[in-house]
Amino acid sequence: MTVGYLFDLDETLVVYDPERRGIFRDACRRAGVEPTDDAAEAVGPGYVETFAAFEESPYVGAARAARDAGLEVDPDSFAETYVEAELAATHVPDGIGSLLASLERVGVVTNGYGPVQRRKLAATGLADHVDCVVCADDVEAFKPADAPFDAITDAVPADDYVVVGDSVDYDVRPAADRGYRTVFVGDDRPDEADHRVPEPAAIPSAPPFRRDD
Repeated sequence: MTVGYLFDLDETLVVYDPERRGIFRDACRRAGVEPTDDAAEAVGPGYVETFAAFEESPYVGAARAARDAGLEVDPDSFAETYVEAELAATHVPDGIGSLLASLERVGVVTNGYGPVQRRKLAATGLADHVDCVVCADDVEAFKPADAPFDAITDAVPADDYVVVGDSVDYDVRPAADRGYRTVFVGDDRPDEADHRVPEPAAIPSAPPFRRDD
């Protein structure tokens, strides 16, 4: 029986140091501007609102929201600066790369923005071990909708699937509804998940991946 392993990306295959606030401060430092609390609060809603329209980069929307909140930046250039800061903060926990290399069929299905998510996978070397990546803008739909899961299972055919992610709502529950096995990454203990690991670094030791299982 063939098994497809479908992973979320952010806080699953990769983690961030610093986290979101720190990334914003680093982007401001790179751009030569002083971060403000108002701008920091504006970037998240600006990202989400822009992404939901599927018309332009959500990073431009986030940068535009920061500018409108008083940050003296050009949205297009600050968007790229923010992406560079995010890439610099992206790290792969020990064991993840070798785990992916050991699996025969691997997909990534993420609610992130495709061009940036693919840059993360390439920059970290994980892209070499992934058969297909499906991002929200590829199918103009976000998990838990069916479209991202339909697209990744079409691209990574298998008899059975294991879905690994850090969200009950976006990863575990929709995967369980489709009859897939699930691994939840985080501190909670959701009833829907077949297995749980406390952090991304523990994924390789989860029961679906342990060599003695």
